[in-house]
Amino acid sequence: MKNRFRGALVGAAVGDSMGMCVEEIPFDEVILHYGDKITNICEPHPASPASYLKAGETSSEFEIVKIVAQSLSEKKILDIKDIIERYIQWEEKEELHSYVDPYFLLAIDALKNGREIERGGSSIEGALPAIPLGMYHYTNPVLAVEGTKAVVMLTHRNEIVIDAASVIAVAIGELLQGKFYLEDEYPYFIKLLKTFVQKDETKFYLDRVEALIKRDASYEEAVNELGNGSYALEALSQALFIFLKTPENTENVIIHAVNSYGNYGGDTDSIGLIAGAFAGAYNSEESIPSRWKVSLKNYREIVKLADKLYTVAQH
Repeated sequence: MKNRFRGALVGAAVGDSMGMCVEEIPFDEVILHYGDKITNICEPHPASPASYLKAGETSSEFEIVKIVAQSLSEKKILDIKDIIERYIQWEEKEELHSYVDPYFLLAIDALKNGREIERGGSSIEGALPAIPLGMYHYTNPVLAVEGTKAVVMLTHRNEIVIDAASVIAVAIGELLQGKFYLEDEYPYFIKLLKTFVQKDETKFYLDRVEALIKRDASYEEAVNELGNGSYALEALSQALFIFLKTPENTENVIIHAVNSYGNYGGDTDSIGLIAGAFAGAYNSEESIPSRWKVSLKNYREIVKLADKLYTVAQH
């Protein structure tokens, strides 16, 4: 089980680190610059929003995951006040969040100054705290969703973001426990996820994922049908489709997730982060290629954080 916890966080970090290199870069530009789709951790494309980062670093998306994971592992409980304080410290270090969802930063500023939190946008970044919360409450999906909503609503009151976060939290918990043999049982897995969402639009996206898997759709078809932008349901459903297409092959999942840019670019770091977390949780840390782990800047610290979170989650 500890190796599954490691897999979830390391998979998320690798997916983010690779995906940020080609975020918002269209297919022809990727080929022109890299010669082919990316299969290793590399320097970000000069036109990527992450162009100021170095190979093997992670973006603000993984930073959000890490902040919540650190709070849970150090406080040993879900401490909303502590998470708020950590968010404020992060918001004040501008160099760490050059291209995060602006609603995230506006909400943190409102928390800092005692203002009412607005509804916020529908970007996937708002849902990312669900990953460590799904790990913390991995045996109890109801508590995982309750805790996730409490943290997500610090920055986003948008129902779509809350639904996406609920799906991520439940999925992570189920994958860590290895309850489903997904090659055959993916319809039951998706059915379970749907029981924790409120909006018909979310259920519609989950149904489309199932239909695409059922007909063995190509990755290109999935980009065209589901989208691959930062809209929470696009990024989540794209990551879920890519994971469920080859659930037992973490390397394949991450490569296809970070190369999900299509003809117009896409939110490849968020898609890579979520798909990497799913595949790592399901297949354990050993399934993540060594060449990626040695290139990941804070690999050892991420493993230590996963181990602490595993220990705390045994409460």
